[in-house]
This record gives sequence, C-alpha cells and structure tokens, in this order.
Amino acid sequence: MRQQAQNDDLVMGLVEAARAQPSDGREDYLRKACAGDPELFNQVWDYVQWEDRMEGFLSSSLYALDLFDAVLEPGELLDKRFRIVRQAGEGGMAFVYEAIDEKLEKRIAVKVPKAGFRKRLTPEVRHATEIAHDNICRTFEIHSASTDRGDIDFVTMEFLEGETLAERLCRGPLREREVREIALQLASGLSAAHRHRVIHGDLKSNNVILTRAANGEIRAVITDFGLASGGAWRPDSGPGNSGASGGTPGYMAPELWNGQKASAASDIYALGVIFYEMLSGSLPPERTKPPSVHSRWDGIIQCCLDPDPLRRYASVEEIEEALAPRSIKWLIAAAAGVVLACAAGIGAWEVATAPKEAVRLAVAPIEGAADANLARNLTLNLSGELSHLKGNEHTKFTLLPAGKAGKATHMLHASLRPGNGKLLLDAHVTDTKSSVDIKKWDAEYSPGQIKYIPIALAGVVTGAFHLPPITEDATVSAAARADYQKGMAAVRWDSKTEEAVAAFGRAAVADPDSPLLFAGLAEAEWFQFFDTKDLKWLDRAEEAERQAERRNPDLAVVHRILGLLIYHSGRYEQAIAEYQRAIELEPNNSDGYRRLGMAYEANGDTDRALASYQRAVEIEPKYYANHQALGAFWFSRGEYSQSAGHFSKAVQLAPAEPFLRFALGAAYDNLGEFTKAEESFRSALGIKETQTELRELGFCLMYQGKDREAIPYLERAAGRGEESYVSWMKLSVAYRRAGLISKSRWANSQGLAAAREEVGRNARNGRAHSYLAYFYSGLGDNQIAESEIQQALQLAPADNNIRWVAAATFEALGLRDKTIEVLQHAPHGVVADLSRWPDLADLRTNSRFIELLGPSKTR
Repeated sequence: MRQQAQNDDLVMGLVEAARAQPSDGREDYLRKACAGDPELFNQVWDYVQWEDRMEGFLSSSLYALDLFDAVLEPGELLDKRFRIVRQAGEGGMAFVYEAIDEKLEKRIAVKVPKAGFRKRLTPEVRHATEIAHDNICRTFEIHSASTDRGDIDFVTMEFLEGETLAERLCRGPLREREVREIALQLASGLSAAHRHRVIHGDLKSNNVILTRAANGEIRAVITDFGLASGGAWRPDSGPGNSGASGGTPGYMAPELWNGQKASAASDIYALGVIFYEMLSGSLPPERTKPPSVHSRWDGIIQCCLDPDPLRRYASVEEIEEALAPRSIKWLIAAAAGVVLACAAGIGAWEVATAPKEAVRLAVAPIEGAADANLARNLTLNLSGELSHLKGNEHTKFTLLPAGKAGKATHMLHASLRPGNGKLLLDAHVTDTKSSVDIKKWDAEYSPGQIKYIPIALAGVVTGAFHLPPITEDATVSAAARADYQKGMAAVRWDSKTEEAVAAFGRAAVADPDSPLLFAGLAEAEWFQFFDTKDLKWLDRAEEAERQAERRNPDLAVVHRILGLLIYHSGRYEQAIAEYQRAIELEPNNSDGYRRLGMAYEANGDTDRALASYQRAVEIEPKYYANHQALGAFWFSRGEYSQSAGHFSKAVQLAPAEPFLRFALGAAYDNLGEFTKAEESFRSALGIKETQTELRELGFCLMYQGKDREAIPYLERAAGRGEESYVSWMKLSVAYRRAGLISKSRWANSQGLAAAREEVGRNARNGRAHSYLAYFYSGLGDNQIAESEIQQALQLAPADNNIRWVAAATFEALGLRDKTIEVLQHAPHGVVADLSRWPDLADLRTNSRFIELLGPSKTR
C-alpha cells in the first residue's frame, strides 16, 4: 500500500495541476513544481500515473471521505429553500450553481465541494461570512442538507456575472492602467479580509472574477476564501509553524512547500504572482528573481515575491500605498508636514517647521513616440515649462540642464505609446538615491491634444513637490467667460444644477483648451448624478474630470472634483489627499475645507472633520452649504439642538432650497418637536417634491401615531432618489403597524435589494450596511442581520444614525443586551429619540434603558 503524503492538500493540489497539463508535459511540469524535493515528486508522480490508469478513482479515495459528487439538477430544491437554476461553473474543488433563494426572492450562487474536498469548509470560510467588501465575493452562510444521494455541505454566495481573470488573460494582455485598477481592487479586498483575520490560502487568477459594478466600471472580486486553507490566521510566517499549506503550484510561496501554514505573507506572495501574470501573460519563474516586466511595477512585484516572507511587504496596506496614484504620496507628505490647527480659533493650514528641501530635477528625453521629432519637441517644450517653476519656503527647486543629470536628486521620466488611436502617456518622478517612484501619473491623449502634454507633466512635478503650480493655462477665453461665470454661480446651489451643466457645456465648446471649464463641468455633472442617480451623469463627470487633468492635473479645482469622485467610491484616504492639495493651492476656498471635512468624517476622524467644517464656515460664513455640512455633522452625532441651529442658519441664507428645510425638520423631529418638524417638511414639499421630504414627512407622522396617514407619503418616496432603502424601511414599519403584514414583507425585500445595491457601489458605507441588517432581521435571517450591523458599527462607530438603526435591529432580533450596549455611549438625543419611536414601546419600559434616558446620565 502506498504511503499517504504528509500533506494531503499539497499532494492533491499537485495531482490536479499535473493532470490538467498535456499528457506529454506532465512529468516536466511536476519536476519543476517539486524542485528540490525528489520524495515529493516521486509520491505525486506515482499518484498521477495511478490516476490515469484508474480514471480518477484515487482523487476521491485519497481522503477516505465522501465518494460521490453531489451533482444537482435544474429545478431541484435544496434545503427546502434554494431552487437550482443551472450549473454555472466547475472548478477543481467544487461545483457552482445559479440558484434562487426562495425565502429572500433573490438570485444567489450555491457552491458544493466535490468529493474529497468537503473537509475544506474550514473556519476561514465561516469567518469570510463576516466580510462585506466590494472586492470580495459575499459569502452568506454555510449549510448542511440531506439529499437522496446523502448529506452534503454547501455554501451560499453572491452570484457574479463575468469571467475569471485567468479567462480574461487568455484573450490577450491587459493595458497597464487596467492592471493597476484591478491590482488596487484586489489589494483593497485582500486587505479587508486580513483586517477581519481571514486569509485566503489559494489566491490565484482563477479565483478572481471580473464583473461590472453598478456604474459600469470593472469590478474585480476575490472568491473562494478558505476553501484551500486549513490554517488559522497568522500575520507572519516565521519558522516552527507546520500544518496544511494548501494553495496552487505557481502561486504558492516558498514556505508553503516546506509545510508551513498559509498566512498573510503567503497571500501577499500570491498577489505578487497575479500582478506579474497580468503584466506578462505568464507566471513568474519559481525560485529565481522575476525578470523585469514594467519599470513601475518591478519593485512592487519583487517585494511581494521575495523568498523570505519577512522581507515581503508587512501588510497588504503597504501594497495599496505603493500602488496608489499620487494621492497617497501627497497624503504621506501632508501627514508629515501639514497640520490643521483646530484649537483656540486658529483653524488654518500651517506647514510644520522643517528644513528646506533641495530638489534638483533632471528630465529624461520623452520615450516611445514613433515620431522622433514629436518626442524631441515635447521634451524641449516640457523643459521650457519646467524652467518657469519656482520653489517656495519649504522647497528649493532647481531644474538641471541635460549635461548635469548625474547631480540630480530626482528624475522625471515620461513615455508615449500608441493605443486605440490615441497616445498613452506614462510619467513618474523617481528619487535617484532610493530608486523609488515618489509620483506616478498616466493619461490618454488624442492627436489634437498632444499640445497639452508639457504643461500636464509640469503639473506632475509641481504636485510631486508641493510647488506653486503652472497657472498660465488656468484662464478662460473671452468667448467663454460669461458662460463660465454663470456656471460658477449656478453650481453652488442645489436647485440650479441643470443650469450649471448647460453653462459649463457651452463654455467648454467655446474654449476647449481651458482645464477650468472641464473641471467645472465635471462638478456640475457630478451633482446632476447626485440628484438623479442616473449613471450617465457619473460617466460624463468622470470623462470631464479626465479632460481637465489632461490639460493640467495640479490645479485646486481639479483636485476638488477628483476628490469628490474618489470620495464617492469609498476611497476616503485618497480623497483627503486630493482636498489637502487643493487647500495648499487655494487656502481661502471654503469648498476644499468642507469636502475635506466630509472625507475625514467618513474615515472616522471626527476631530479633524469638525475643524475642517468650522474653518469652512469661518472662511465663508454666508454660504449656506457650510452651515448645512456642520449641521449634518452634529446631526449624525445626535446633537440635535446644535444641528437645528446650523440648519436654521442655512435656511435663512438660502430659503428657496427645499433640502435645507427638510434637514431642519429632521432635527426638530429628533428633538421631539413634531409640530415644527411637520411644518418644515410641508414647507419643503411646497417648494419641490422630493424623495427625502416625502419620506421624512411620513416618518414625522409615524412618530405621532398616524401610520395610515404616513403611508401615502412613504409610498411616493420609496424607490426614489438617494438612500431609497431608508424609505423602504420606514414604509415596511408603517405597513406592519397598520396591520398590512404582506405589504410589510414586500417593502422589506425591496429595501434589502436597494441597500445591497448601495453596498455594492461602496462597501464602506456603514449606513447602508445598517439598513441591510434591519431588512435581514425583518425577513428572518438573523445571523446575517447581526453580522451586518456589527460591520456597520465597525465602519462608522461615531455615526449615531447607525446607532439608531442598530438599536432597532437588535430589538427586532430580540437581543436586548446588545441594544443597551450600543446605546451606552450614545448622545442623550439619540436615546431620547428612540424613546419616542412608537415601534420601540417595549424598550421604553426597560429599567436599563430608563437609566440611560435619565437626566443624571452624563454624555
């Protein structure tokens, strides 16, 4: 009888990989995969030969587990709940089926492990159910069911339409920009998993699905967490830890071949393999330094693939930082040298006292252009633009002539390559001492836009060193000036977005060279998207922003709109960096501070958020949006009196803006002043009927016990506008309190779909996660509900809107202890508001809640 392999998972993975090769290449493949371990080769090769003779019988018997594959048929009902639609895929370890969850009435994926792999439903898979991230396939639950072929375990997951990254690479290479976008998403997803103490264990291009997000952009999703790993969480991979390694040859870190367990370090190694694969179209050679694939990527890949796990990146967050565009670099610089003084009324950006940095920049000739004269002329024009740059009190800047490049502290490299009828520009500024790229930038130019390249590259330099920008192009022609001024005036009012779009559009036609016009157009189109939720406006805003960047990427207005777009996608740290640079360039523009406050608040930095909002008000005290933002800040913290004061000021400054009256009404609502609240909501509706006003008027009526009167308003609000899931939640409660139970469940299911859609757009939206939890509780899926509400509280621990929903969710789940726990540190206004909510009447009688509500409680 053959001796069983010391590590069944490793042996089985090699057997499968070898049998996937052409028969005449299997032995060579295995000898390379098992290099340095002849015993392992002999053992695996023995199995492969027997597998061929026995037609796969041994792959099941190797584990001495279930000897049948539970192939499910279309129409089959699994666990009295999951209706199989079709087999959607088959991997080495599992079958994947499209199914309908008849309980929740939604499409899902059902993954059933093949024979011999059922023991791979490890604790890692169970922990993966706790992660909600846009770049991780949502794992709902692990189930057991009896079938006429025996008992099986299976996993229910998010259903993804698309192809694997491996399949995509078979169709041809990816553009470098696509590689970077996918790499950033994979790093973001893997980083989230590691923060939840979950390792993957078998990361590879076959376990990455490329699908489309709601806005049509590519979405890279990591699948199969834990299905190959038997090890517990370990952030390091030091010696002395042996156990099941798992993984797939070609993606496995060297330490896994020696029997060590999968770890964060081995996941980082596999991520580096994927980066190399996307850029080169093949896997890197094993046990040797990978050859160069791209100057901007070689350092990152080599650090990921270092044979010594202790010399790899210490965390995936470090990879995200290395991959990120200029924003992260600026964030680091700002953190080191720029502070927001927020005490004693200072409220200004100050640069820390630091020695003046000496920058000596050399410019390499622009490479890659098919036309040598074009490259030479662009290089000369670039040098001319750079010669106008000046240092500042923090940086002494010198442009070196071509013959003195050896004395440079930094080099600017740029290259052009053709693609799709355009020229693709790649640029990076490199520290000559460390060979580290401190700034990277790329853009596409049509033939008629090539003239913008020198000023754009000069902007790359000014951004890299925080220098005063090139402003000679930051003008508007006489033909476009009137429309530009109309657009600038209109874009600052919520009710004049369409007017702003039209004015900026006309101006951009009249002066297509000005980056200011395209930045203004991008901002107006973004607000049009915000108002309508029509994705075409988001696409247009992003394209207009790119047009502005192509002309000059280092203008304050460009950074402000880029920050807004990045903020919307949930990349708050990068948005912060964009706003910080905008403030450096225009320190007296309140828009920069207000939006910086939004990004800080979303990122959980409430002190800096408050200081930023206050600075915005100080700069422009008569602009309603600054008071509106500060009022929203206090509202989210349950300080409703302060909130009402700022909203009232905003209404005085802009009485024709209905949303401000709605916000004031919401503050009154939470103060229990329902007459004032109803008056504010009805006055807002008198100006313009919107989803938010309809919803909050209905909510106000519910507080007064007028559920049936509230239902028509909530029905008109449901399914409309931003955060439609909030309307569905309130409508479901109103239906239930009015005795319309079937309608209540229907509203719950509609709200669930809306909240899931929002989480799909921005996995870090804690508010959407909180409502998702409430809907799951209403539909009886208590386990997922509790997981989602904990996720929401982790994402935004200081957001009292989330605490409110969390308390309502825990009450619906019958978890009174957790209700009290989540309210322990809530402001008195939140507790008082919950005490008035008719749906929580039972909570009001609880002695611990009464103690929290009592006036002696200090918060």
